[in-house]
Amino acid sequence: MKKKLISILMSLVLVSGVLIGCGGQEEPTDTVSETSEDQASDDSSSSTAGDSVLKKGDYVIGLSNSYFGNTWRKQMVDAFTNAAEAAKEAGYISDYEIQNGDNTVNSQIAQINSFILDGVDAICICAASPTALNSTIQKALDAGITVVAFDSIVDLDGVYTMDYPWEQIGKDSVEFVADKLEGKGNIVVVRGVSGAAPDQGIYAGITEAMKAYPDLEIVQEVIGEASATKTQEELTKVMASLPDVDAVITHCGGDAIGAVNAFEQSGKDMPIIIGDNTAEFINWWMEQEDYDTLSQGSTPGCGAAALWTALDILNGYEVPEEMMLSVPHVTSENLKDYSGMSAGTFVSPDFTNEYVLENIIDAAKK
Repeated sequence: MKKKLISILMSLVLVSGVLIGCGGQEEPTDTVSETSEDQASDDSSSSTAGDSVLKKGDYVIGLSNSYFGNTWRKQMVDAFTNAAEAAKEAGYISDYEIQNGDNTVNSQIAQINSFILDGVDAICICAASPTALNSTIQKALDAGITVVAFDSIVDLDGVYTMDYPWEQIGKDSVEFVADKLEGKGNIVVVRGVSGAAPDQGIYAGITEAMKAYPDLEIVQEVIGEASATKTQEELTKVMASLPDVDAVITHCGGDAIGAVNAFEQSGKDMPIIIGDNTAEFINWWMEQEDYDTLSQGSTPGCGAAALWTALDILNGYEVPEEMMLSVPHVTSENLKDYSGMSAGTFVSPDFTNEYVLENIIDAAKK
């Protein structure tokens, strides 16, 4: 059976979403992720000890991705694809299907309904909304389909979730900035993919942490959609009207280098920019002199983690319904550990099934 890849508006995304910077630099498109301990291999989806859990099977697994308009999402889909190809080659699945949406609930409802009609065994969902898909997802559950929501999760009993500590990411960003600025300064906030759980969670963390610092002021918010291109465009639009900016708190999903480009292009002083763990930002940071910041973010390799988790569930492995994914942090103290990152990569663990079992599934049982 041939792999089915349905990418709604994909051609539009490829035309409009690949350039960043005034020099026409391409947004990263590679799929390799890297860690400080050991640089990730070219295949972030192969499995070793995790094979003992899996058996040969005729399973079909679907990926319902709400949005395909930034580098992070593209790499997430690549990670899922690589894992699915490895699973298919090993005989653990017979096929997989991928559907990419336009960040609307209606398009994702259509995706899930088509998976139900196709009779897939599991659906991995990166959701457009935490709640608006629930009635459709419930139909999938009622049909006996395993559902794993990851990164942008849903709130529905019976769904396995793989989440990040979004609010803590927002709080950590504010605390770092407040410490560097001694509690006083002007901040620009770059928000993420509209309506998605990561944006809602990070923003909630930012606003909660800001309550402790009355002399920190958010002077501007822009919608960056976790995209370097979009972030640069939106900041450039408002740059002339901004007062002196002391810090930019990003969404931590691929937007930080867009903020860098916008300020470099404007000629204004470079503020503290919270990084997003992309090679582009990390490599830029290494070139700066006495520049201190924090870089953190979710890992697009979680697409592979979702695939392996769904397959582990189908094979009868005991998996808790709620699982947490870790957030790598890069600071001035460990920055040198990430030298030589290839363009288009993120700081990320290597999501083999062995890693998923030990560090995500079994860790959630403790």
